[in-house]
Amino acid sequence: MVSLIFCIQVLLTFFLFVGDKVKLPVWLQVMGRLHPLILHLPIGLSLFFLILLLLPQRIDLERETLSRITFIVLLFTSFTASLTALFGFLLSLQGDYGSTLLMRHKISSTILSWLCYLVLINYENLRNRKVFFYGTISLMMLAILFSGHTGATLTHGENFVFGPIVKESNQLLTVENSSVYQLGVQPILEKKCYSCHNDSKAKGKLVMTTIKQFVKGGKHGKEWVEGKPEESNLIKVIHLPLTHDKHMPPDGKAQLSGAEVHFLETWIRSGADFEKKMAELKPTDSFRIMTSQLLVKPEQVIEKKYSFNPAPDKVINNLNSPFCSLFPLYENSPALRADFFVQQAFNLKTLEMLKEVEDQLVELNLAHMPITDEELSIIGKFKNLEKLNLNFTKISSGLKELKPLTQLTSLSLSGTKVNAQSLSDILPLPQLTELFVWNTPITNNEQLAINQQYPNLSIVWNLFRDDQPIVLSKPSLVNEGVFKKNERVILKHVMPGATIRYTMDNTSPDSVHGKLYESPIKIESTVYLKACAYKEGWLQSDIYQVMCFVDGYKAKEIELLTKPDPQYVGEGAKSLMDSRKGLADQFKEASWLGFKENEFEAGFYFGQEAPAVKNIVISYGRNTGSYIFPPAQVELWAGNEKQKISLIKTINVAQPKSNESAKVDALIIPLVEANYAYYKIIAKPIKKLPAWHSGKGQKGWFFVDEVFFN
Repeated sequence: MVSLIFCIQVLLTFFLFVGDKVKLPVWLQVMGRLHPLILHLPIGLSLFFLILLLLPQRIDLERETLSRITFIVLLFTSFTASLTALFGFLLSLQGDYGSTLLMRHKISSTILSWLCYLVLINYENLRNRKVFFYGTISLMMLAILFSGHTGATLTHGENFVFGPIVKESNQLLTVENSSVYQLGVQPILEKKCYSCHNDSKAKGKLVMTTIKQFVKGGKHGKEWVEGKPEESNLIKVIHLPLTHDKHMPPDGKAQLSGAEVHFLETWIRSGADFEKKMAELKPTDSFRIMTSQLLVKPEQVIEKKYSFNPAPDKVINNLNSPFCSLFPLYENSPALRADFFVQQAFNLKTLEMLKEVEDQLVELNLAHMPITDEELSIIGKFKNLEKLNLNFTKISSGLKELKPLTQLTSLSLSGTKVNAQSLSDILPLPQLTELFVWNTPITNNEQLAINQQYPNLSIVWNLFRDDQPIVLSKPSLVNEGVFKKNERVILKHVMPGATIRYTMDNTSPDSVHGKLYESPIKIESTVYLKACAYKEGWLQSDIYQVMCFVDGYKAKEIELLTKPDPQYVGEGAKSLMDSRKGLADQFKEASWLGFKENEFEAGFYFGQEAPAVKNIVISYGRNTGSYIFPPAQVELWAGNEKQKISLIKTINVAQPKSNESAKVDALIIPLVEANYAYYKIIAKPIKKLPAWHSGKGQKGWFFVDEVFFN
């Protein structure tokens, strides 16, 4: 084992000087990720070793036996320290941890590993030279402390231990002295992002701890696009699957709540202003409302005391079902809340059975349930209700049935057909303090009149109460993937009453230009579809852009004439015609073939009765941040025999002029009804990345997932 430990020391020293030039295979990447699992072993063993050294001589063990046990512990300390350092080096090659702090951690870990090894091989000699021996042991302990400190800073960020004390000493932020960013955005970033994006540890070269560095961005440039959260990298990485390598925060760290994500999206949509003061916003502004909700700490929630007796546990258990959840409002509180789920599974009898807890029921959520005016009489019997959510139900004019709810403080009626006359039945309720009625037929004049009549009632007429028109979300595609022959494109929008206009000629649609979407769209070949959503009183949506690929003729034989990169082999030639589209941000999945050192060359044999091909479509990936570019040049060769083919077309592909979002694009090669038996496609990756790119001069990647013959 001593020889193995020495080999690891040599390997560690090699990694220390040239590790950044090493390209790890997948199995070594897995070993690197075991570093957090084993790093505590050498710490514990070294402490045990120190205890054995300090044991008083009078213990009931022979000196030789104690010495042998101590040596064995030292042996395993040295081995685990070396292994931990090696795994740490492997892990460091898989991410950006901040060069300065990471180098300190590497150096201190290597020194610790060498010290343990030197003490091990000279143990017998050093034992008799106590000053030198204990001096070396002291250096070992100091190395453990320093490497542990730098490692903890890499994992948790600067000042992790004393962070709570430092926070308490900072100036108290209030609505009067703070900006929206300071009071709303910065606390989210501090809790969920600072540990990996600070001066000491800057993953992706992004530092968020100061506004200047945050605005500067990381290696992918600025983290947001003002007014467009869906195109902002800051939001994109949050919405990636938790298991995705680029998901932020990484799996295992505290994730952002839905409210926090929504706040960041709203901040970016409003222009990502760092200076706007919270005091400048109206009390009804969406930012002010959301910030106040985010600032409420759990200990600030006051548990209301109720005089009624709790319902029996047996009754509560009987009323619970997969589609109705009944639970206490607080721990040990007699007050109950009921939530209904799944519209199709709604059972009126379940609602009626809540009469068994009508005294204890204080909150009821029936959003999106098929509740009509007839069922309101049942709800009106829950005399202690304080919060009632009827959003997007089928009610309209039966609100007078809710008049007995004298304890009601909050009522949600958004997305329903209630009108001003019906609303007048519940507005006088004595305890009512907030009302949500956005997306209802109530007119602006009626809203104004109600506001004047009930000035102390907080009424949300719009989804965002900032007196500005709201931007609609983009339309979306229902049937994603590769379209079969005669399959039609189906578009949708989540906002009722929104209209969609679209184009398929690469022009941009607006409220006048473009076709009005009225029914599924017929497409015969691959097209670039652009669509926008519109609704009166709302700002038009951003343009939704998608390449709609139509499946084509299948070759009898497919062969890859060059090898893809070993990391991105997909399923070989089969990947090119399996009708499985790759995702724009997951190039490691089996749909993609990646080429960098080699050109992409593939042959397609259709046989002697070859179909008449009008165009060939190459589906490829674009992700400039990951060095993935369109091919520099594409050649199409064809003939009736594999050995007798000639060059049909050469296409020089336009390259990006700046960084752009990841997407799947198409290169369409038009033909004049060619019916060759054999086709060969050559796509050449870009040899040198352009001067504007952070990797200028390096080779680019070409990724392909499908080839269609239409």
